[in-house]
Amino acid sequence: MDAMASYAGHTVRVERQVHRAMRPVKVSTDEAAHRVVVSASYEDPTKPDIVLSRTVRASDYLAANAPGGSNEQQHVRAVLIFLFTYWELEIRPRLAKARGAEIGDIKSDIMGDLRILRNVILHAKAVLGVDDHRILRKLGPMFKVAVPLHVGYEDFHKIIILVKQDCARMLFEWSGALSSAPFSVEVLKDIAIQYVNPPGP
Repeated sequence: MDAMASYAGHTVRVERQVHRAMRPVKVSTDEAAHRVVVSASYEDPTKPDIVLSRTVRASDYLAANAPGGSNEQQHVRAVLIFLFTYWELEIRPRLAKARGAEIGDIKSDIMGDLRILRNVILHAKAVLGVDDHRILRKLGPMFKVAVPLHVGYEDFHKIIILVKQDCARMLFEWSGALSSAPFSVEVLKDIAIQYVNPPGP
């Protein structure tokens, strides 16, 4: 979430620089951004003979870093892949071991949806097909068929909340408290686990 917000910050800073660079010239913002270039370097740009690692039109830079732009979407897709992979290779086996169950017995609708998204991102150029869309259990309304996946800031936040809600569901279910809980896990926005030290002698 922080990284997604930082792209918007880059966009604002470069937009201001474009306005400053084009102040003497009376052109539209879009035309100004097309005329100005943005350069990036790992070295001090004020020193001579620096090596520029990247030079692009300001308009292209702004588009890539805008909310919903290519940088944000690449980052979101990478995080979704990471979330599912961490669940599948680390968390799910540990839960199975703690429960004395088979890995296949540890189930989560939201993580199942992330598995589908992971496969679509890696094997279908992030385009969700009809069959994959049909089997989404939690995230179906968030995505359209036959267009590249687009996950905005609010959508990403919803996905994280759904993961937390399913964690709470498993905690309540396995502790035998699901039926007696004074609220539904669907209303939870966050969870925390606290270890309480036993009282001393």
